[in-house]
Amino acid sequence: MKVRKPYLIPIDKERQLDYLVKLEWWNLGFRISIIAVLGLVLGSSQAMKAAWIEDILSLIPPVAFLIAMHFRNRPPNGTFPYGYQRATVIAFLCAATALSLMGSLLLLDSLIKLISQEHPSVGAITLFGHTFWMGWLMIAALIYSVIPPMVIGRLQTKAAIQIHEKTVYVDGKMSKADWMTGLAAIVGIIGIGAGIWWADALAAAMIAIDVTKDGFINLKEAVGDLLDRRPRFTAETKPEHLAETLEIALKQYEWVADAAVRLREEGHVFSGEAFITPRHTHQLTEHLAAAEALLNHYDWRIYEVVVSVTTNAHTA
Repeated sequence: MKVRKPYLIPIDKERQLDYLVKLEWWNLGFRISIIAVLGLVLGSSQAMKAAWIEDILSLIPPVAFLIAMHFRNRPPNGTFPYGYQRATVIAFLCAATALSLMGSLLLLDSLIKLISQEHPSVGAITLFGHTFWMGWLMIAALIYSVIPPMVIGRLQTKAAIQIHEKTVYVDGKMSKADWMTGLAAIVGIIGIGAGIWWADALAAAMIAIDVTKDGFINLKEAVGDLLDRRPRFTAETKPEHLAETLEIALKQYEWVADAAVRLREEGHVFSGEAFITPRHTHQLTEHLAAAEALLNHYDWRIYEVVVSVTTNAHTA
């Protein structure tokens, strides 16, 4: 059995990938601290519970990414001749599935409380000899929960685009959803204090809708990658046009009559096949080797493109 060569990431991209790993460790640490802080002042607020559960769910992407990174760099072998590049896609799928299910459960729970007109209450607490409304502690905890995701989320999305790392890019989008969730929960707590009983459940429902939406969008993206959908760049919803660019490059060769390329996404790299219809067979072996070298060094994201000769490139 022929095994693929290990993927060698460019040095500058390796540094960016190392930065992403460090960023995800910081992200994981801050999110754990946020979960602990919110857990101490949870109370009976539905919005607080929804924000707390969302923060727990937000642990899944960074944990999945860090685990996948452990496997991704393993070289191809006899059992896995294509390597472990799809490890992050599998992790991405698991995270998206969990988000979708938990978001749906949160939404259902919030709607039930709205329909049943459950009136939440936030009592008083005594600290250091002073008694005050528990809601102020909740709001303070939520303000803390807003700051780290707001800062780290911007760093994540910017860095993920440079390395074409979808899992971290989506995690950055989730960080944005996290701080927006914190603001929605603050509105819910203020609503309870103002005697507007439905504000809390409504804020929780809005948080749940946001979680569910993120989950299903990410689930669709992960399934598309596993089904070898046409590659898309990290920050775009439209297809990547690298295949057409490679076709144009191949057709520049005098000996190429026609060419077609198809690519699939494997984590942050692309692989695929090129089908070439030659004008003649003179020095064909050398020509094919040159074409393969061109394709496999054209873009840092290309892992492996296999070249085949055919009588009709577009129907092969």
